[in-house]
This record gives sequence, C-alpha cells and structure tokens, in this order.
Amino acid sequence: MRARWGDEPVPAPAAVGAGSTIGERRIRAVAAWRSGVGLTLQYGLLVVLAAVILAPLWWIGASSFTTRETAWKNVLPFTWRALLPDEFTLAGYRAIFANDFGQALLNTLFVGLTTVVGTIAVSATAGFAFARFAFRGKGPLWALIVVSLMVPWEATVIPAYTLVNSLGWLNTWYALIVPALANGTVVFLFRQFFADIPQDFLDAARVDGASWGRVLAGVVLPLSKPVLITSAILIFLAQWNAFFWPMLVAPDADHRLVQVAVSILGVQQELRYWDQLFAGATIAAAVPLLLVLPLQRYYVGSIMGSGIKG
Repeated sequence: MRARWGDEPVPAPAAVGAGSTIGERRIRAVAAWRSGVGLTLQYGLLVVLAAVILAPLWWIGASSFTTRETAWKNVLPFTWRALLPDEFTLAGYRAIFANDFGQALLNTLFVGLTTVVGTIAVSATAGFAFARFAFRGKGPLWALIVVSLMVPWEATVIPAYTLVNSLGWLNTWYALIVPALANGTVVFLFRQFFADIPQDFLDAARVDGASWGRVLAGVVLPLSKPVLITSAILIFLAQWNAFFWPMLVAPDADHRLVQVAVSILGVQQELRYWDQLFAGATIAAAVPLLLVLPLQRYYVGSIMGSGIKG
C-alpha cells in the first residue's frame, strides 16, 4: 500500500521469532556447557573414588608377585612404585599350593556349587508356591520369611551350631551345605519374579496336561534366566566369602574353605611370608570378580525388577 502524505512511515516487518530463536540458542548453549562441566566433574569424582577403592586391591595383587622381603618396599612411606613389583616371581603362589591351598579351593567350589543347586531347587519351589497358590497360613509364612531377612546372622549362630553339633555334623559337608539351603532372600527374589509371569502361560501348560512340577521346570524356570543367575551369584558368593561359620563347624584340612585357608596363611606363619598371604588373598578376591563382572547386567536387572514388583 502506498503511504499518503503526512502518514508515519511503516517499518519493515521483522523476522518473526528471530530474537527468540537467538535467545533460545544461547540458553541451550549455556545449558549444554553447564551440563558438560557437570558431567566432567561427576565422572572425574567417580574416577578418583574408583582409584581409591582399587589401589589397595591392585597393591595386594602386585605384592603377590614379589618376594617376602620386598612386599612392603615403597609402602612406608608410600610411593607409586609400590603398585608395581620390583622383581616378578611366582614363589608365593607355588608355596601356598604346596601347602593344601588348592584343596581348599576345590572344597569351596564343591560346597558353593552344591549349595547353588540345592538352594535354587528349594527356593524356586517355595517361591512358586507363594506366587501362584493360595493355602492356609500363606500370609503368616510369607511375613515370617520377610522378617527373617532383617534378623542378623550372628543371632542364629549359637542355635545353629548347637543343632549341627547334636546331629554329629561337625567337620562334615552337611554342616557347610545344609544350613545354607534355606535362604529367605532367594525365596523372596523367586516369588517376586514368578508373580510377574503371565498366568496364560501356566494355564496353557495345564490344559496340555502338565503337572505343576512340569509347569515349574518346563515353563517357569526357562523364563527366569535373570533371577536364576542372580540367585546363583548370591549363593555362590556367600559360600565363597564365608569365614566364621566354616571355621566354627569344619576347621579340619579335609573340609577347609578358602577364606579359612587364607587366614591360616597369616596365623601359622606369623605374618612373615607376606608374598604367600597376598597370593592367597589375590585368588580369594579374583574369583568373585571374574564371576560377577560378566553377569552383572543380569544381577542388577533382577534386583531392580524384584524391588519394584508387588
């Protein structure tokens, strides 16, 4: 439109949203910078914490490859050279395996694997019953299992030892395996996982004529890989790391477990052969790491899933 004489000039229309677009870009840039700085600080703190936690483990592992004379070299005062062996040797490992440490490893593997199989069989059956069946006393029994999770293990040591002693199980495999078969934590995990499996799968198997045992073994357990792996890890690590109970009920060499064997390395040798003590501690710490690290995604997923299910 042509402007008439005396009219005010009409300004050219500005680009719609141009100013707001520039402002939004600046806000996003500042937010991204702050987010980047925050992530950098966060990951930097995690790296420092990881180094603080892993440094002693690394030092123990490195010291296991040194001689007993140089095990504490560069430690007091501490220098970074303490994290690398001055002279590499396997003398500590050869010495402990010459003194029945290998037998303790085999004993622990046997007890751990046997307990895994037995506890999963008992706990999976109990968890399936609590998840899928209605029976008299179900509520109080389940409450008892949940309450048992809060009872400290030390409170049951004396009654358990008295029972094992009265049965004549001291220095036998029964004392190491049977008390571990009843595990409230594993029953809880199985019950929570089984409760989330669709009922249609079970009904279809029942229509085909499968018994409840067949439903559990052929339908439910194949769908329960995460909780099976998690339970196996928890049970095996509990037996691998057990010290007080095995020392109490089975201290003899034929039934000695790995943590008891490591403690004996320090006691019998009066803490003089540090290379042997560090070698035993390195093996005792390495096996759980090698077991958990490849399977940690199943472990974390199952624990988180069991915690949010009803």
